[in-house]
Amino acid sequence: MLSLLVADHFDELAADLMETYGTDLWAAMDGERSPESVAALAVQLPSGCRWRTAIDPDAWWTGDRLLMANLVNLLAGLSWGLGDPKKRGPKPKPIGPTRRRKEAATAMSKKKLLAELSKRRFG
Repeated sequence: MLSLLVADHFDELAADLMETYGTDLWAAMDGERSPESVAALAVQLPSGCRWRTAIDPDAWWTGDRLLMANLVNLLAGLSWGLGDPKKRGPKPKPIGPTRRRKEAATAMSKKKLLAELSKRRFG
């Protein structure tokens, strides 16, 4: 499981573990910590950390950053709207994610669904 977490973004994960928990990923991989304990720490990293952002760029937009972006957008729109219509420029573009992206649904046949549900689970 740890190898899946580390596979593509080792540097980001190592920096986040060191910054957040003081855990050296190199030492942990040499046997100082168990892979399960490192994986448990990794999945509990804050939402705006380097590792999560490398996997999903939208993870950078934490709650406080979204609120701040909305505040900036509101103030920019207010100052634009209160300005003289003859002198103001184009409407300001909002910063941050303006809408949630929708994931495309994938259809699965009844046979495939039953096969997936009947697979043996470990854990």
